[in-house]
Amino acid sequence: MSFKIGNIEIKSKVILAPMAGITSFSYRKFMNKFGCGLTYSEMISDCGLMYKNQSTLELLQSDGSDRPLAIQLFGGSKETLLKGLQELNSLGIEYDILDLNLACPVNKVVKGNGGSTWLKNQNLLFDMVSAIVKASTRPVSCKIRLGWDKINVLETCKTLERAGVSFIAIHCRTRTQGYTGKPDYEAIKDLKDIIKIPFGVSGNIFSVEDALNAVKITKADAVLVARGGIGNPEFITNLNKAFTGEKYNEIVDFDRQISYLKEYSRDLVKERGEKKACQYLRGIAPKFFNSISGTKELKNQITSSLVLLDQLFKIIDNFKINK
Repeated sequence: MSFKIGNIEIKSKVILAPMAGITSFSYRKFMNKFGCGLTYSEMISDCGLMYKNQSTLELLQSDGSDRPLAIQLFGGSKETLLKGLQELNSLGIEYDILDLNLACPVNKVVKGNGGSTWLKNQNLLFDMVSAIVKASTRPVSCKIRLGWDKINVLETCKTLERAGVSFIAIHCRTRTQGYTGKPDYEAIKDLKDIIKIPFGVSGNIFSVEDALNAVKITKADAVLVARGGIGNPEFITNLNKAFTGEKYNEIVDFDRQISYLKEYSRDLVKERGEKKACQYLRGIAPKFFNSISGTKELKNQITSSLVLLDQLFKIIDNFKINK
C-alpha cells in the first residue's frame, strides 16, 4: 500500500489534505496518530516568509510528530516563490516535501496571481515549477484543480511531470466551481496511462465508499482527506482498513469523540493560546458531534458560548450528564 514521493516513503494511501485555518501543527499531530501517510501544512505565503511575518512563521511549528510533512508554499511569481523557498530553508525547519499550491480558488489568492491562477498558462507554469524543483532540497509536489474555467488537467499533469514534480494532488473540480457541484473523477480516469509519477485524488471524500469509488475510477495512489475528516479522526483509520481489506466500522462513538476533542483542544491551546484556540474551536468542535443524533443543542452551545477551554469541557460534561 506504500508508495514513494521522490525518496520519501508514504506508508498509507490516506493523506491529510492542506486546509487553511485547520491543518496547523496541533491538528496534524492529532490526526497523524490515526494513520496518515502524509500531512500538509496550511498555505505558507512566499512574501510572508520573505518579510519574516510572525503569523506566517507560526504556521511552521512542528516537533516531528506530524511527519512525513509537506510544507505548502503559495505565491504569484517565480521570483517571490524562489525567495520564499530560500527563506524557508534558512529557518532549519524539518520537513520532507515541498508542495506548491496551484489549486486555491479564493479571490484574495488568485488576485495576487497565486493558487489556481497558475493553471491558466502552461508555459509560465513549467518555467516556475522547474525553477522550484531545481532550487528545492526536497521532492516537490503540486496541488492542482482540473483547470481554471475549463478542464485541462491532463495537459497540466504532463507539464508538471516534465518540470520534475514527484507527486500531484488533484482536486477534481475547476477553479470556477470552487467547492460546489460534484467532483469529476472521470476527468482523470486515464491519468495513470499518461504520467509515471504518483498522484492523489480529492474532492467530496466524506465516507469510505466515497474514497473507494474515487480510487476505483481514477486509479490514484492516494486519497486526500479534507473536510470529511474534520471532527472525524477515525475516518483515517477506517480508510486504511478498507484499503487493506480489513473490516471497519463507521459508527461514531460519543465518548470517544469527547476524548478526541479534549485531546485536540488542549494541544491547540498550547499551540495558539487559549483565546485564539477557542475562536477556532467554535467552528471545529461542533463537527466532532455531527454524526451523533440528538446533539444539536450541544453544538449550538459550543458555537455561541465558547470563550475559554474550561467552558468547552463544562458544556460537554453537562450535556453528557443530562443526555
